[in-house]
Amino acid sequence: MASHGVLVPPGDTQPGQLLARVLDELRALEKHDAASFRTVRRRISAEIATMDAAVVFSLAEGLVQAGFDWEGWEFINSHRAAFAELTPARLEYLGQGIATWGQADAFAADLVGPAWREGLISDADVDRWARSPDRWWRRIALVSTTVLNTRSRWGTGDTQRTLAVVGILINDRDDTVVKAVSWALRSLVPWDPRAVRTFLEMHETELAARVKREVRTKLETGLKSRRRSVHGAELSK
Repeated sequence: MASHGVLVPPGDTQPGQLLARVLDELRALEKHDAASFRTVRRRISAEIATMDAAVVFSLAEGLVQAGFDWEGWEFINSHRAAFAELTPARLEYLGQGIATWGQADAFAADLVGPAWREGLISDADVDRWARSPDRWWRRIALVSTTVLNTRSRWGTGDTQRTLAVVGILINDRDDTVVKAVSWALRSLVPWDPRAVRTFLEMHETELAARVKREVRTKLETGLKSRRRSVHGAELSK
């Protein structure tokens, strides 16, 4: 993956002071949950709204290094100037070291998917990540399609781009990727169920059994899976 140099202006001590303050506040939280963090993040985002993008990138990088990875990425997502400076190379730099489900999904949802939606990265960039030897970048490419299909993330539905990425990874049997293929297809169901159903039929022999089961259940019930009630009736989860 491409790399950048230090994202802090030479001689500028403000980023380090900001990072120290944010870390102190996060570590002092009584509850270390998303809601508590976002209370801190919204307040600090308002304070730094007019600061240079470099300050925000430095803050995010420091938070990631301290173990607050999705928190750092959310600061970038919430800062207009920093978000506008996202490029394929910068995303690859920021995403170095991703090695868990949670990290990959947060990175895709907070940065890669929104950057793709807003035209800061191209279809070709996501295509390249979908072909990466790194399982996490392949998952990131798939999870990024869900942003295009999630109303709460300003997605408006994108059949072509979603199915293009799924098509690249249709034969991938890495469990992290298989589950993301299912998620990508299920996220498209509310927008274009006919296209999803046709895709399943055309690729019946290629798709993993889990994907076919979960996506068909989504098409039939609107939900991911089924369970039995205490009365034996089949209910959707």
